[in-house]
Amino acid sequence: SSRTIADMLQNQISTMSQGLMNANDGVAMMQIAGGTLNSLSEQTQTLNDLSVRYNSATLNDSQKEGLQNEFSRTVDAMQQSIETASFNGKALFGSSSTFSLGESAISSSIPALSPSTLSIDNQAGIQSYRDSLAQAGSDIGSTTNSLVSASNALLNQLTATSVAKSQISDTDMAKAIKDFQQNNLILNASQLAAAHQNNVVRQNIAQLLG
Repeated sequence: SSRTIADMLQNQISTMSQGLMNANDGVAMMQIAGGTLNSLSEQTQTLNDLSVRYNSATLNDSQKEGLQNEFSRTVDAMQQSIETASFNGKALFGSSSTFSLGESAISSSIPALSPSTLSIDNQAGIQSYRDSLAQAGSDIGSTTNSLVSASNALLNQLTATSVAKSQISDTDMAKAIKDFQQNNLILNASQLAAAHQNNVVRQNIAQLLG
């Protein structure tokens, strides 16, 4: 019956809408991790600068001790940033996440990246850590792009399914979807993250589902 088909389409719409919210959460999570990585990269440059100065033959013991203390403070601040980076109460660094997007899923793993083993007299170790940060940043960027791409695909499916349902159930669902699309999902990473912060996407999906 048309009622059964409409109910089936509504279930699909609900699943895809949840997928959109999951993708939105994923992008927001990746942005928090990416912001922390940017800060860590800047601090790693500070560690490198301190190491270069420390290894100068012209410094006395007191000057070296001052540089060592600053190095240690910077490492401690970096470790604190890593330990406090979280999303919805979940620590981001050293964790794995899977975002369900309806029929597909996107997984992400962010290494712990602890700087605690770095030493002021080991520039090679500092460079290796910097390389690890760069790789993590690349992975986060790739995951973000995948989530945005998946969101766009879901939105297209959601629009088509909602049009089909509106034709069957004689509702104005297509207009609701069009308004939703125009108002909230001109998708890019920063807008998705912003939408997460003020729950615009969640509110409009709730309205959409009636």
